[in-house]
Amino acid sequence: MNFSSLIAGATLAAAALVAGPVSAYPVKTTGTTRATPQLAADIIARLSSYSKATRGCSFVFSAEMRVMPAGYAPRGPAAPFGARGGHYEQWSVNACGKRQLFQIGMWPSPRGGADFAVTPLTAPAPLHGS
Repeated sequence: MNFSSLIAGATLAAAALVAGPVSAYPVKTTGTTRATPQLAADIIARLSSYSKATRGCSFVFSAEMRVMPAGYAPRGPAAPFGARGGHYEQWSVNACGKRQLFQIGMWPSPRGGADFAVTPLTAPAPLHGS
């Protein structure tokens, strides 16, 4: 192996680390969302942080997503994202062995991309009835 090959290999390895996955594990998603893959990954990361802060566990296993209709009345302390060109979705999330429903508001960001807000709609509940 010559020096050029070694440099090229190290460069590819560094690029792979930088461009690696957003999550350390795959999150199963179902349903419909208007979020780009990057925005969805950012939302899942926020949900993971919320779960860690409220339950001491950050593992998000799955999310079932649903776009809310234009006339949807948001619940909780949510800003009127529709006026900003945004919309709402509800995500039913399986995190740390519990299911919880969240309202996700998304709207275009003046800096490019999108901004979002997460509002818990229910308390964590067992996945299966006992």
